[in-house]
Amino acid sequence: MIYKYGDCSFCGGKVEEKTVTVDYRWKGELLIINGVPTGVCQQCGEQYFRGKVAEEMEKLAKEKSKTIKKMNVPVKAFVL
Repeated sequence: MIYKYGDCSFCGGKVEEKTVTVDYRWKGELLIINGVPTGVCQQCGEQYFRGKVAEEMEKLAKEKSKTIKKMNVPVKAFVL
């Protein structure tokens, strides 16, 4: 079932549900979560997570046993 979102609170654009990949940070660690149902503004790209979805992402971050794969991520410092 697709959730009905209101208009974007930033630009007023139409928000539609899409499945996205989320970069989720939890206690200093980066977790990539695939297949997240998210409201995405078609104009500015702002993302909206329903409460139930946000709770499930937090639960996934806490449960190390549900990891399906690991990868190395390069980290670089920005210097002007």
